[in-house]
Amino acid sequence: MTFKRNIIFLLLLGIIPLTSTAQRWKKYRMEVGGGIGPSFFLCDVGGYKDVPSNNISDINFKSTRMAMGGNFSYFLRQDMAVNASLGYAMLTAKDEFAANEARRNRNFNIRTHAFELAINYRYFFIKDKFGHAFRLRGTKAPILSAISSYVTLGVGALYFNPTGLHSDGKYYALQPLGTEGQGLPGGPDKYKRLSLVVPIGVGARFAVTSQLSVGAEFNARVTFTDYLDDVSTVYYDNKSISDAYGEKAGYLADPNDGTNPTWTGAGERRGGEKNKDFYGTFMFTANYKILKGKSFKPRF
Repeated sequence: MTFKRNIIFLLLLGIIPLTSTAQRWKKYRMEVGGGIGPSFFLCDVGGYKDVPSNNISDINFKSTRMAMGGNFSYFLRQDMAVNASLGYAMLTAKDEFAANEARRNRNFNIRTHAFELAINYRYFFIKDKFGHAFRLRGTKAPILSAISSYVTLGVGALYFNPTGLHSDGKYYALQPLGTEGQGLPGGPDKYKRLSLVVPIGVGARFAVTSQLSVGAEFNARVTFTDYLDDVSTVYYDNKSISDAYGEKAGYLADPNDGTNPTWTGAGERRGGEKNKDFYGTFMFTANYKILKGKSFKPRF
């Protein structure tokens, strides 16, 4: 009996530390983070190819601008987390960069301010790192053991405010100006500057310490509006827009230089309403886990 008790005692001594180590991630299950990086815009303005394709290959990287954001995560398991994020992106598109002659003639120069609030689910297919219970002097963990990676899917609200460049060198909010005849006889209703957005992305990070990590994340946004750039359907009679909303509205509705005036006449194609606008961000991130309760001290 004494021998059996000793065996059981030794087994318990081995199991208890393993259980403690396996559960230590719960001490770090809350995390705050932030990031900054370039934004990408795919819409009816600009474009890369001569024949507009309205897919990711039509993104013109000359229009790349900056995005930033912050987030809070709560780990449900070591490989799963829910994440609340708030972000801002400057989205720009310019017809002068387009390979297509008709788009260059159209001459739009758009700058859109996009604010996004979202809830995301993250799945770590390479588990996130929460530090080690044992730290031995003179030893180093392999670099690969500090790397984790995940996919993310979310849903959120997007507020956007497209602005257009006037000949006076200033940008003006376009939605109030009814540039496609919104609010005029036979014209569409004014669009809302609020849209549902679905962020889809992938990320990777490197654990610098048990609490701090740095990484990168790419996120594509599926939107449910074609007006991130204020361009969607057909041209409305420009004189009627100017008479109703003023000179700025008339100019911003049709800023072409007059080389091909018939290309932008009433009823001519202005945008492509069948395809919703799309944007994405590539963020360089920093994340910090909030320690709950007493810290696990190194054991020697």
